[in-house]
Amino acid sequence: MNRKLILTPESRADIADAIVFLRERSPQLPSRFRERLEYVYSMILEYPEIYPVVYRNFRRGLLRRFPYSVFYVVVDEETILITGVIPNARDASVWKRRAR
Repeated sequence: MNRKLILTPESRADIADAIVFLRERSPQLPSRFRERLEYVYSMILEYPEIYPVVYRNFRRGLLRRFPYSVFYVVVDEETILITGVIPNARDASVWKRRAR
């Protein structure tokens, strides 16, 4: 099956913020972050239900070696909506607001 990921504008902004934050710590971190993010995306595409439901129909995939989570919704058999890439320390209300 040929699934597609759709990133919301908020999730794109989350990623951009993470890249800026990580680049300030080390020039190598953004590329490693992107690699882990691509890995989670590939897992979501291959096995959409691999990660647990954490709120309503929202699932969360954790990035190894980075304190970030990918929040997403399986819209239908072909479409997955990425709603956020949020630091784990962030208040849960941030990603729950996006569940509306």
